[in-house]
Amino acid sequence: MLRSLFRPLYFVFATLVVSVTYVVGALAYHHVHYENRVFPGVRLQGIDLSGMTPEEVFAIAQIQSEYFHLPAINVRAADRRFVFRPADFGVGLDPAETARVALSVGRQGDLLTQIRQRFEAWWYGIDVSPVVRVDGSEIVHIVRQVAKQTERPAIDARLVFEGNVPRALPSQVGRELDEDLAAQMISSVLLTNRPADIVLPYKALEPKVASVAAAADEIARILSGDLVVMAPRWDDAGNPLPPSEAFRIRKDDLLDFVLIQQLPDDPAHISIRLRREKLRALLEPLSETVAQKAQNARFAFDPATGQLRVIAPSRDARELNLEASLDALEAAARSSNRTATLVVNAVPAPIPATATAQDLGITQLITQATTFFKGSSPARLANVRVAAARLNGVVVPPGGVFSFNEHLGEISEKEGFQEGLIIVGNRTVKGIGGGVCQVSTTAYQAALRAGFPIIERYPHGYRVSYYERGMGPGFDASVFSPYADFKFVNDTSAHLLIETVYDPARVTLTFKLYGTPDGRQVVISPPTITDVVPHGPDIYEPDPEGEVPPGQAKQVEYAVNGATVSFTRTVTRNGETLINERVISKYVPWQAVYRYGPGFTPPEGAIIRN
Repeated sequence: MLRSLFRPLYFVFATLVVSVTYVVGALAYHHVHYENRVFPGVRLQGIDLSGMTPEEVFAIAQIQSEYFHLPAINVRAADRRFVFRPADFGVGLDPAETARVALSVGRQGDLLTQIRQRFEAWWYGIDVSPVVRVDGSEIVHIVRQVAKQTERPAIDARLVFEGNVPRALPSQVGRELDEDLAAQMISSVLLTNRPADIVLPYKALEPKVASVAAAADEIARILSGDLVVMAPRWDDAGNPLPPSEAFRIRKDDLLDFVLIQQLPDDPAHISIRLRREKLRALLEPLSETVAQKAQNARFAFDPATGQLRVIAPSRDARELNLEASLDALEAAARSSNRTATLVVNAVPAPIPATATAQDLGITQLITQATTFFKGSSPARLANVRVAAARLNGVVVPPGGVFSFNEHLGEISEKEGFQEGLIIVGNRTVKGIGGGVCQVSTTAYQAALRAGFPIIERYPHGYRVSYYERGMGPGFDASVFSPYADFKFVNDTSAHLLIETVYDPARVTLTFKLYGTPDGRQVVISPPTITDVVPHGPDIYEPDPEGEVPPGQAKQVEYAVNGATVSFTRTVTRNGETLINERVISKYVPWQAVYRYGPGFTPPEGAIIRN
């Protein structure tokens, strides 16, 4: 009974043992038979590798690698066409590694994994991919080479000149290869193992300056003709006259004055303007041509009515407005009207002819001074009269400085002055304007008497009798423009009016000062003479001009001793001392000088100077 019970079990067990033994044997046989060979069902891109040795797989892989050496990649880059092999991009099949991969199927992992892989290969088939090596740097290198050959920079529109004629050249849109995207597109077709056509992507590069046609037109307008600069004119009364041509820039020279700029903040715009600094250099010298100092009105005071009478009108100051003139010049250059007139600003005179005595605070005579010069030559008398007229009616504002030379102006024959004797250094010589110092001396004495501060005054080199008649020695004032001037300050709160009176009958000159008295008291001491130095012997010299008759001599300078002369001046007001000064003048000794004609013999003891 027991034996019959185990008989079926024994049969099952025996069957199992036989089956396992068969499987194990089959596996052993399979393993031994395919040792170092590709298991059945393994393919390489559709080629059956079953049972092949590594060498045979290597050979198959080499055949498959021929694709990488064929001109299979057609690249269209802009207007160029390139044909490449995949190998040119650093792409190639590795036969040895491909064989290793094919043999590795069914030989990886644990025993069950290997059995499963072998079964799947036998039953389903497994297609392995060839091992391909890719050198990405070669792709980048070729893409950059293609870029260099096909990229085109954007070209801005530009101006060229044919002589002085501007011509606008058109702009050109550029192109730039998108290298990153191009490399990706090439990489994507290299492993397809079939020919491919690729169109590389480009980006358009727009020019910064699309057109310069407007600039060319503007330059042509500027160069269309001569550019004329006119200077305004006025007559002596200040009335405008027709302007006169100051200069012109010739049409052929205008291009040198044109500045063509591309603005940093607006590169698409071409700026056309004129070179103002070059134009400025041409206009600046004209400043003196159109400039005019303001001239206050001049008046005479009528003591009976207390009113002023205009004896000379005021005149506005004029000065060149350089920037506005440059603007006018540039505007003319851009228009059909090729003429620009200089812009001149007018500044009203501080004291107009409409001013009244009440406006200026001129109420009465403050002081006056008179000098005497009888015996002067006709030329000297004429010069005193002309110079005194220059100062008649002058108004000095409160706090203003009176300058004798400023109001005297130019000393020349055309201004009415005559040739006479003047003191230059240590010589008395002929010159234009001899006698003008009689006027400055009179002005000095009037300013002293009025109690005004004297800020510039020079004594003569030696004592002159004309200046000592009246107040005595030491009260003279020498002027010689522009080196020596006489100046005082009107330190009152009212305007000061100067009136000069030339009396040809008495041969005197009087300075009258009108204003508003402020209570100041002036005390001037008599002059004190010290340090007297006797003059030397007479000097005789041949007459250089041939005016002295033969055998005769003519005295041209008179002897005078040298000395130091001083006086004091005290100015007070309401018990307050405003000025307390001692004025010192030093004079050198002066010898008499004679000029003699032919045949004259100077006396014994005289100095003979040739």
